[in-house]
Amino acid sequence: MNTYVNREQTSTKHFILRRYLQALVFKVLRDWDVTYVDGFSGPWKSKTSDFSDTSFMIAIEVLKDAQKKIFDQTGKRRKIRCFFSESNRTAYKQLEAAVAPHHKPEEDFEIKTFCGEFEDAVAEIEMLIGSSFPLIFIDPTGWTGYPFEKIKPLFHRPKVEVLINFMYDFVNRFVSSSDESTIASLGPILGGQGWRERLNTSLPRGAAVENLFRETLRTAGDFAFVVSTKIDKSTIDRPHFIIAYGTKSREGLVAFRQIEYDALREHARSRSTAKHRKREEKTGIGDLLAGADADFQEATIDAIVAEQKALASDMLLRILSKGPQKFSSAVNVLLEAFMLRETNVKDICVDLAKAAKIENTWGVGNRKPNDDCLIRLK
Repeated sequence: MNTYVNREQTSTKHFILRRYLQALVFKVLRDWDVTYVDGFSGPWKSKTSDFSDTSFMIAIEVLKDAQKKIFDQTGKRRKIRCFFSESNRTAYKQLEAAVAPHHKPEEDFEIKTFCGEFEDAVAEIEMLIGSSFPLIFIDPTGWTGYPFEKIKPLFHRPKVEVLINFMYDFVNRFVSSSDESTIASLGPILGGQGWRERLNTSLPRGAAVENLFRETLRTAGDFAFVVSTKIDKSTIDRPHFIIAYGTKSREGLVAFRQIEYDALREHARSRSTAKHRKREEKTGIGDLLAGADADFQEATIDAIVAEQKALASDMLLRILSKGPQKFSSAVNVLLEAFMLRETNVKDICVDLAKAAKIENTWGVGNRKPNDDCLIRLK
């Protein structure tokens, strides 16, 4: 049974969470203990008896698997702690019962649950994190409950990563409200009072708010990179939410952009299925072109990447006009500015060299630039 029917956007969110944790935790656990924090755990709208379609159970599964594999490879078992917060008492009781069997301190896997507002648990979370590497997931049902001024102590450490579900559709709907309480309620995630005056007026309203959200997050956590991924509604071509990612590591940025690409292709295919299902329910007639349309939707993602590559190519030339750059530096700038992967930046450099716009400093044949290559204009 497909547990994500009519909530394909949630499937994509969980895809990103799972792939992100799988990519990161295997690396981090070799040198660090890990603390995973889920600020709005739920469960909400779960369709499985074991809550396997919830963020907290997906995290537990991935973390336990990583811990076991690292132990099998190295003989050393790193400590993993999980902190799950939920303010709704009914949901909290379900959460508490579901995670209890996985709390095994004797196996260095600890789980702490908290019934209350996430922002009120900051001091307790800090104590739990200690000197470990924190991975923080914030997935609210609205836009309140995680004021950056209150939760930013969680970010002020050399190693920390955060994923935030920014409820774009809700925020975009109310951002032009004249209601003073609504305007004030958005302030804690948009830099405080007067946030409207700080919006970039050259951008569409939704994009301007998203941009201000990312910049506020960057400042609050002193993150080196903050990027975001739009996730469209299942059957409507409009963003439902945005996954914002903050990291202090270029390796994290590179990994996330690859995960983003894989997730968006998966989401394109699932949205195609959802649209065909909706048409079939409406007309009672099956759609023989469903598979072809799914391929078309995936190709659309690649078309977006091609467009982004063209824009990034122009930006790279502007950057190089001010002086040579290491390839790694170019990757940092372009991956944060555009929906691209590291491999795309390599292809951009190869294409520019073929066009005699930059020098080929990495060799002939199938070779492509590496981090230490110096990229300069021809």
